[in-house]
Amino acid sequence: MFSAFPVPNRERRRVGPRWFEQGFSLLEVLVAFAILSISLGVLLQIFATGLRNAGIADDYTRAVLYAESILAALGREAPLVEGEQSGPVNEQFSWRSAVSAYADGMPDSEQPRVRAYRIMVEVYWPGLLQDRSVVLETLRLAPVEPPGRG
Repeated sequence: MFSAFPVPNRERRRVGPRWFEQGFSLLEVLVAFAILSISLGVLLQIFATGLRNAGIADDYTRAVLYAESILAALGREAPLVEGEQSGPVNEQFSWRSAVSAYADGMPDSEQPRVRAYRIMVEVYWPGLLQDRSVVLETLRLAPVEPPGRG
């Protein structure tokens, strides 16, 4: 039987993949998931590092505020005396201070009215791997008590 239109031969195979065979292979899908999981892991690590650094920066800010407050209080409530002091600020932070006489560049005088003191305040707290601290230092002038008064 002859026809003007060719009849497709059902047994003849097409060269190349069929429409239902096109798509991704299992290996390609596994590689894509591996790349996706590595990328998400890196992003989560970046966010976690940023949050940890923000917490550390907050601790340093609070420590500086505590140190400034302690530094301002020294010599205001009681006269400055050479020596060391320490104590807790709260459950997390502790402090220590050192007061010493400072004579560099001061004019020599038999009867000085003021005396210079070097004041150091350190606020410290435990960190994840090591202790952290903030140190502030200043010079402060204090009146000298005349002999016989005191």
